[in-house]
Amino acid sequence: MDNMSYHIIHITKPTSYILVEKGLLFCNVKKTGEIFKIALDDIKAVIVCTPAVSFSNNAIASLLSRNVVIQHCDKMFQPIGWSVPLSRIVKTNVFKNQISKNDDFTNELWKKIIRQKALNQAVVLDIMNVGHHKLYNLINKTLMSEANIAKQYWADYFSCLSEPMKREHKNAQSFENACLNYGYAVLKTLIYRSILIHGLLPNLGIKHTSNYKTTPLVYDLTEPFRAFVDFYLYRFSREYDVEFENQEIQEWIKYIPSCFKNYRLEYKSNSYKIVDIIDIYIEEIARAFSKFDCSDIFLPDLNEQCLDKDTQRNREYEE
Repeated sequence: MDNMSYHIIHITKPTSYILVEKGLLFCNVKKTGEIFKIALDDIKAVIVCTPAVSFSNNAIASLLSRNVVIQHCDKMFQPIGWSVPLSRIVKTNVFKNQISKNDDFTNELWKKIIRQKALNQAVVLDIMNVGHHKLYNLINKTLMSEANIAKQYWADYFSCLSEPMKREHKNAQSFENACLNYGYAVLKTLIYRSILIHGLLPNLGIKHTSNYKTTPLVYDLTEPFRAFVDFYLYRFSREYDVEFENQEIQEWIKYIPSCFKNYRLEYKSNSYKIVDIIDIYIEEIARAFSKFDCSDIFLPDLNEQCLDKDTQRNREYEE
């Protein structure tokens, strides 16, 4: 069991048995005899990355009662589902306003969200030293096209990261896309948890529509943070001298939670871990719904990220 990030627990060892005793979560690895433990109250999410894992019912109930979301992956490390707590927090204004679907508000909110996503993607290309990329021009067009921005972004991103390729959303064959999908899945797990805590309905999206077995609000609110994962993969490739050929994804599984734990963003003159700034972001979204006002909403800006966990002030992207 890898608990590098304190709050995001990754279970990577086969034959793991998860149980709870005296306020602690235990992971007993039958194959090796190893035993790991962590305080239940320190956990925000559990990511199950190997097929041969079993939970006691008490462990599942204890995790869900603490609003912990459990994400399940298949043998290819692809996310296939969540175990989530029942939503127990209902904020009346948020609930009613989310259902009422104020089009003017949701259109304005979506424009802000998708613009911040694109700006963060442009910052990633800047960090990667992609010369004269077109993203800022595309963002500043009167009618910003998300599709055109995505096409240009991924072409530049993959060409600089490793080699030209297409973005694979499902059943990714390339190591790069598999890493991105896994990173986004961890991110969506944290978003999902926070949505439930702050009284929003995950089945009612802002832009994406609700279909069977979908949680469109999770996908909508993940958008501004996606570029953070893209940047972390670029940084991972530099730090580990990754050539993206026959690489094991386990190193990335260990790396991505450390980024959410160690890197920070400022909010109202205070510095917060990414894992905590997600809660602040979702709380701001809930507040915006309660007032039908997103004029001063907080959105994560990759350019404001602090990479030095000691000083919490360093925003330099020097390698």
